[in-house]
Amino acid sequence: MSRAALVDEVANELDSWPGVRIERRSDGAAVVRYDQLELGVLDRDRGLAELGFSRPERDELVEHGDAEPSDSLPDSDAVSHALHGPADVTAVLALFDRRYRDLRGEDDPYTSEDTG
Repeated sequence: MSRAALVDEVANELDSWPGVRIERRSDGAAVVRYDQLELGVLDRDRGLAELGFSRPERDELVEHGDAEPSDSLPDSDAVSHALHGPADVTAVLALFDRRYRDLRGEDDPYTSEDTG
């Protein structure tokens, strides 16, 4: 499966979450929003997801190997995660879930199965 297809898989799942919408940018990347707040960015060309977290969360994610410091936003609290295979789809969705719960003020992970 191509990296672009993996990014599309993530986008399709995120698009099913309540309150989440995806806005395509002119450069081909997609901004993932919850209400007016940005959850992160999906870049099909680079096969990459980038998300912003607080500095302590960012440092924890990097330390545990869940994400890398963002190359395109080096002086920020953003992290990135490349998509190479199905395990990366799961990992990126976990990062988005963490950010989603932060913005919603929730503790429990969200999955699309919760809508039933």
